[in-house]
Amino acid sequence: MPKIIDHETYRLKLATKAVDVFIEHGYNGLGMRGIADAIGVSKSALYHYFPSKQELFAACTEVITQPDGLYGVSDETVPATKDEAITALLATLDSRFQGEMSLLLDYFRGKEAKDIAGDPLMAKANNQYLHEMQNIVGGPHAKQAVALMLGGLLMRLLNGNQTEIDEIASWIKAMPLQEQNGDK
Repeated sequence: MPKIIDHETYRLKLATKAVDVFIEHGYNGLGMRGIADAIGVSKSALYHYFPSKQELFAACTEVITQPDGLYGVSDETVPATKDEAITALLATLDSRFQGEMSLLLDYFRGKEAKDIAGDPLMAKANNQYLHEMQNIVGGPHAKQAVALMLGGLLMRLLNGNQTEIDEIASWIKAMPLQEQNGDK
């Protein structure tokens, strides 16, 4: 009897495994053969689901911009309060921040500002972070909150984790919060 495979579930599983490979090795660090070896599949199997490294990278971007990728929890357990959401988002991003910064710099190498501005993967990630912050602090303050989040995490990286997650969270929490339909 042939094995029945849920192709979408398997594709998601491959992309999820590849996230860590990209974070560890950068965008240009491995080719598809190296990525396939790192996630434990054949190169042909990886190409079956992702015809190019760019398509695999796009799927990885999709994985990490979903609520479970942003908060480190399943969709059903996304933090309910603003304070919990800010802290969970910061903690999850912090756990992979150094690797993601290296990955971004590698991905951007040789690209001009107009190329980065027009990159659909960057637009997706940026829009998702802004959307999450709009849900937490309100639309008028979302860009400022994202800047505090990324700047705080970069500061934490550069000072060897001396800046605490709770301190960065307090900067965002100190912003005037806009209630969204009276919730959170």
